[in-house]
Parts: sequence; structure tokens; C-alpha cells
Amino acid sequence: MHALLRLELQRQRPMAVRMALLTVIVVGVFFAAGKRAPAELLAAVLGSGLGALLIVPMGVSRDKMEGTLDFICGLPVEPRAIAMSRLMAMAILAAPWAIAAGVTAAMLPAATRVDPVAVCVFAWIVALIIGACGVAALTCFELETMLGAPMVVLVITFAVAPRIVRTLFPGVSSDTALRLLQQPTAPLLVGSCLAVGAIAGGTALWATARALASYRADPSHH
Repeated sequence: MHALLRLELQRQRPMAVRMALLTVIVVGVFFAAGKRAPAELLAAVLGSGLGALLIVPMGVSRDKMEGTLDFICGLPVEPRAIAMSRLMAMAILAAPWAIAAGVTAAMLPAATRVDPVAVCVFAWIVALIIGACGVAALTCFELETMLGAPMVVLVITFAVAPRIVRTLFPGVSSDTALRLLQQPTAPLLVGSCLAVGAIAGGTALWATARALASYRADPSHH
């Protein structure tokens, strides 16, 4: 397990470094463009971290294309161990962005101060849910399949969901979300997300391990 995790982290390190540089650039662009409000800077850090969540999931797709996944599945280890190493690597790579979100939250003015630990944990749990689902999806299905109807549905969901939320709750904004994290119930919100994350992580682990156990390389990829 530890050897698989080290190998996975080493393979993903170059992409992680590039994503870290991209995060710095995005935050710098926001700052230079005058987007310096606390909620805006926090949103920039959180938003730039979304790309980091794709590092390991897209690595699964790359392994399929290069034939590396066929080699990995042939190693004398349990599919569950391989799946666990992927999910653990994804969680570790998402941690710096969650920590950056917590640090940004700690730098907010006193009037808008939120618990930086709660923000950090909340961001990491959301990253875990999204990344784990991505790893499972790209292990179970080919990228070409995911680029079809599922991707269209995902894009439409991300495009329409904010409009629906604003229609149902006209007062919702980034400042509203910031105030929500300032409430005494913020730990309850984090706890609820932790429960959802545990369910999503367990389901993703099961689906990924099952897909790896039955994986057969597609000859057309070589």
C-alpha cells in the first residue's frame, strides 16, 4: 500500500506543481483586477483548487491510454489496495488547496472572520467527494464515454444550478456563504459534509476496486 501510494504521488508530482503555480497565478490575477474583497479572494483560492481535483482522475485516464493501468492491475496486489492508493493520493494532493483556503480565511478582517480550521476541513471534504467520484468514474468508464452525455449533463448542471439557487434564494451570495460559516452551526455543517464524504469515499473505493479487478486493456489504445 505504502509503495503504491509513494509511486502514485511521484507520478502526479509534476502536474501538482503546475496546478500550484496556476493557483498562485489565478489569485494574482484576481488581486490585480481589483477583486480583493475577502469573499472574492477565498472564492479564488477554492475555485483554483478544483483543477487539482482532476490530477488523479485524469491520471487514471492517461494510464488507460498508455497501457500503464494494465501493468498496475497485473501487479501481485489486491485491487482494493490499488484503489485505496489512488484515493489517498487524491486526498493528499487536495490538502494544500484546503490549507490555503484555511489560511486565507484566517486573514479575513475581524468583521468577516470565520473559523479557518472549519474552512480548511470543509474544503478538503468537498475536494475528497469530488475527487473520489472522479477517480471512480474514470476507472469504471472510458474517457470517451464520459465526454458524451454525462459531460453535457455535468456542464448543464453547473451552468443551471447557480441560477436555480439564486431564483429560490434571492439573497444568496458569496457573502452569505461567508456569514454561514461564521454561525455557531458551522461545525454541524462540516460534520454533515464529513458524513457525506465518508459515504462518497466508501462508495468510490468499492466501485474503483471492482472496476480494477475486472479491468482489461482496450487494444485500440495502444
